[in-house]
Amino acid sequence: MKFFIMTEDGGLPSVSDFISSLSARWPGTTVKQISNPERRYALEFSVPMTNSALEGLLDRTGDSMTFEGASLRDISGFVQWCRSLVPSHLPLTFCDESMNGEVKVASTMTAEEILKAFHASGG
Repeated sequence: MKFFIMTEDGGLPSVSDFISSLSARWPGTTVKQISNPERRYALEFSVPMTNSALEGLLDRTGDSMTFEGASLRDISGFVQWCRSLVPSHLPLTFCDESMNGEVKVASTMTAEEILKAFHASGG
């Protein structure tokens, strides 16, 4: 299943800042910049997590990213980390591809709280 993080006003970090932060947090991360300006995404990434690997794409606009992973616990930890990269005054939404589960992620939420809110919202 695909998951999304969405924000407003290009709230996600620039590609270079995202790569630096991602590699610092998860040293085994692999990234590939997408140079074709006609593609929607600017970056592909693969993150080795505790229980699974997470594969994702960072949107060129800086407003969203999409990713997949086998472990919702790993995914909620990734979402919490992403929230820390976005200014706290900007809203950040985490959802699944069918919008069954949707969470407005506050900067104070723990990974466990994100996971519980996701399940409570139907995810």
